[in-house]
Formats: sequence, structure tokens, C-alpha cells
Amino acid sequence: MKKFAAVFITLLFAACFLFGCGGKPTGNGSQQNSQSPVSADAIDANLKYFLGLTDAAGSAVTEYGDMGDRTPTSESERNAAQKLFAHFSDKEIYSDIEVTELADTTFSVKSGTETRTSQNVEIRFSNPQKEGNSQVVIGTAYDNPYGKYDSVYGGEPSTGAFTATGVATVMSVIDWVNANAETVRSQCDFDIVFVFFGCGSYNSMGATAYINDTMTDEQRKETLLMFNVDSLGGERTYLYADEVKTEHESFLRKVANNENLAFYSLPSNMPIIDGMYRNGVYYTHFAMLADSTSFVEWDIPSARIFSGYYGGFNLSDLEKKGKANLCGTSRDTYFNLKNEREAFAKQGSDAAALILSAVRADGFKEAATASKSNARNFAGWTNPLWAYIAVLFLAVAFGITLVILVKHFEKKYPFKPIVKKMKIAVFGMDYETQTDEDVFVDIKRPRGPFEGY
Repeated sequence: MKKFAAVFITLLFAACFLFGCGGKPTGNGSQQNSQSPVSADAIDANLKYFLGLTDAAGSAVTEYGDMGDRTPTSESERNAAQKLFAHFSDKEIYSDIEVTELADTTFSVKSGTETRTSQNVEIRFSNPQKEGNSQVVIGTAYDNPYGKYDSVYGGEPSTGAFTATGVATVMSVIDWVNANAETVRSQCDFDIVFVFFGCGSYNSMGATAYINDTMTDEQRKETLLMFNVDSLGGERTYLYADEVKTEHESFLRKVANNENLAFYSLPSNMPIIDGMYRNGVYYTHFAMLADSTSFVEWDIPSARIFSGYYGGFNLSDLEKKGKANLCGTSRDTYFNLKNEREAFAKQGSDAAALILSAVRADGFKEAATASKSNARNFAGWTNPLWAYIAVLFLAVAFGITLVILVKHFEKKYPFKPIVKKMKIAVFGMDYETQTDEDVFVDIKRPRGPFEGY
């Protein structure tokens, strides 16, 4: 019975490791929160508007949308930026926010010998009662990694709908903040800055350009937290903060539990990619391939909200287990998203609920400040040199231990050679019967051919 129990426990631990057990969600995984300040319908409506499926009033415009594929640095990406700029510049609707001129957030991108341009869209909700320049950044990429707009699958041009779910979520948060401006100002003693990053598909260039060139030293120093909302609609919604435990992630998960929102943590056996995406860290994984990484490099706490399926030894960025991805294909349209990734609107609503609840909750600023002051620099320990040193140390330690053990057992159990004796037969003596007069000689293998001479 004991042997059976041992085998069963061993197999259970092996299964947990192989299949990624441990990615337990907050909120008991129920996702039954019905009090989100942003509804799923609002997420859906903003997505259709951004893709050009409807106008601002929600009336249908075209069958597939008129915003193109938003390939980084392309004309369609520029059109999308101008659409966001014009939409939130309408003072009759958005009287409590300010939109930065696109000329001030345009940046250059080098492609071989050619230099192209892209642009971020910055929207600021100011609080005159804030302390210093303290602010929270909520960002998402608005471009699309697909490629050519004229590539079709079943007659449906790609519109980058899956990659635009983060845009729809941030748009909906802006709508709510603008509509509840006085409440937000009374509960948040900091500015809230919304940024739609261009060229996010190319190594998060928009986010890097924004934090390096648009933000001032004072703003970087006083940014409390950066929320990065990414593609939604996958099998699970994940919340990722850093490779080590942080105060702000603990705070966000506490808020999520209180709101009964399900946000998974990454499994312990998340596949590692051999490459440096974050400066100084000699490995990466899918959760680190994000706009938030540019902020982490400036020691700004971040929280990335995204969806997908990570379990076992998945070596690809899966949206749903056993399902072909929409992202990066010509099938990435609103219609396929609605049919195959129908959870996007609910997940967007939950993401908005977490963000809006967290920034207005007691203790948010303290948790973010604690994370910033207690930031742990583990990057140096990921250098491959340490692995080589560790292996060398283990090899030397193993050798020394082996020598010590051998010497110990040699002393405790000294070697005693077995000496065989052979009876000498003498003429007239009974060889078969042993007596006290028998003569024996030791049989030894000579050490050399001349031994004994």
C-alpha cells in the first residue's frame, strides 16, 4: 500500500509539472462580477467603432470595416491614430480630457536603410489636486502584426480584431473616467494618462519611444504604475507583473478577489525563450513580450492583462487550447472573433473593472510606491555565465565529495587480498586426505617477469 501511495504521489507531481498545474485564478475563477463599471456591450461597441464597422453613433458603415490592417508605419496605422485623436478631441463629449497633438508623439522607425514614422496617441486626465507629477499610465498597442490588407481567407480581409480588443478596453475606460470625472478626481490624487502605442508589433517601439522621448524625467520618476492591456478573448485572462513577487501584484489580486474577478497567474513551467527582450535579462517568455517591458526597464511597476492558454510545455503563443490562432492571420476579423473568441467582451469588462477599482481603492498608491522602492534587481543572475560557473562548481564539489567518500570507505573497509593456497603433492603422501603434515604454498601473480630471481 505504501509503495502504491508513493507511486501515485510521484505521478501526481509529474502531471502537475508537465501540464502546468498551479495557474490558479483569483476570484475563485467564477468571473461572475456583474457590477463592472464598464459593460461588455461597451467593449463590443468600441471595438466595432475602432475597426470601422460602425460610426460613432453605432450605425453600421461597412461589412469588414474601413480602417485597413494597421500594419506598423503604414498609412492605415496612421489613419487609425488620427481616428483616435479626432474621436477623443471632441470637447462636446470629452470635456474632461486633453489629447496631445500627434506631431508631439510621432517617432522614427528604421527599417534597413529606410526611415519611417509612427505615432502614439496620448490622452491625459488631469487632477489639479495631485501631489507633484504623480500619474498612472494605461496603455495598449493599436497596430496589427498581420501584414497585407489584401490577403484574404474565405473572402474576409484581416482587420486585426483580436489585437484591437485592448484598444476597445482602454477606450471604454476613458469613456467611464470622462463621464465620472469628479468622482475619479476625488478618489485619485494623481493624473491618469492613456496611451495608444504605435508600432507595438515591432519590439514595442511605440512604448519605448514614448517613455524615452515623450515622458520627462520627472514623469518617469513619479509614474506610480503602468497598466498594459493586451489582446483579449483567449481561453484564460492572465495578470502578470514581474518575474518576482511584488507588492502591487499582491494588491491587484486582492482587489480582483474582492471584485470576484478571475485573473490567472502564469504556470511555473512557462516555456522560456533564449533571447533578451528586457535589458539585462538573458531570457524571455510570452508575458514579457509586451509594451509594459519598456516601463519596467525604467523601474516603473507594471501590470499586464492579456489572454491565451499557457499550460504544460506549450512552445507557441496559444489563444485557445487545440484551436488555431486568429492573431497574425487573415482570419483576424470581427466576425471570426465574435464566433470563436466570444469571451473578449467579458474579459475586457473585467480588465476595466480591475483597473478602475484598483486606482480608486485605498492603499493603491502605497502599494505602487512600495513596489517601486523595493524593486528587486535579479537581471544579473540570469546571465549564462552564472550557469557555467554553477556547473563547474558542482563538478568540482562532486569530485571532492567522491574522493572523500572513497578515502573514508578505504579506511573503514581496508582491502584484504584473497590469497589462494595450493597443496603440494609429495611422493608417497595421500593427496586427497588432509593431515597436519600437509604442505601449502601461496599462489601469487608475480609483479614482473624477473620477480624472485
